[in-house]
Amino acid sequence: MTDLSTLRIARTTGIAYLGIIVTGMFAEFFVRMRLVVAGDAGATTANIAGSVGLFRAALAADLAMIALDVGVAVGLYVLLRPVHGPLALLAAVCRLMQAAVLGANTMNMAAALGWATRGAGTALGTDGAAAMVLASLELHRFVYDLALVFFGVACVLLGHLLRTSRLVPRLLGIGLVVAGAVYLVGSGIVVFAPALAPSFDPMYGLALISELAIAGWLTVKGVSRSGHASARSPRFA
Repeated sequence: MTDLSTLRIARTTGIAYLGIIVTGMFAEFFVRMRLVVAGDAGATTANIAGSVGLFRAALAADLAMIALDVGVAVGLYVLLRPVHGPLALLAAVCRLMQAAVLGANTMNMAAALGWATRGAGTALGTDGAAAMVLASLELHRFVYDLALVFFGVACVLLGHLLRTSRLVPRLLGIGLVVAGAVYLVGSGIVVFAPALAPSFDPMYGLALISELAIAGWLTVKGVSRSGHASARSPRFA
């Protein structure tokens, strides 16, 4: 690749990464956390039924996030393939697996919307439909956390490659490794010690800062083309 094409790929990847953060935060923090009342099926159902357009916007944002994630996976693979092809490919595969799981998981969001808007007219009745709304959203959250296992592995691998490649400042690569560790530990807590999850939630702030930093750097600065050559050594052959 020429220096110009590398710069374009890096900046396009950075912009897409920023898009992932914006769409993901909109769907999770602006919509789901606003409408979902933990443990209260009736209130959650009423909130969704009264904000159908907003809930659909969150679903659309999730789909946009997944599409952008695929683009970022490809862009980072292209940039990091010269550093270490197998590890770059493994990171891309993990990120694509996360996207696949999240894509399938949107069906739980769609199910919740369906139960909230049409469930009262079914054999389950209003209370049964409300229970299905909450169950669908709880399943969505659990599967989302499981998908972050693949994302965590991808972040650790990508952070390692970026740290050794000198394509970006080493600190950014280290930050992405830390972000990956946060996602992996957080998902493990959700599965094995869910009672500890609320205490661990503030740690996701570190992951957000790290991802914003790498996305912003790629968007504004791109990458150092000379970094590919400096990273090559017998262990990365």
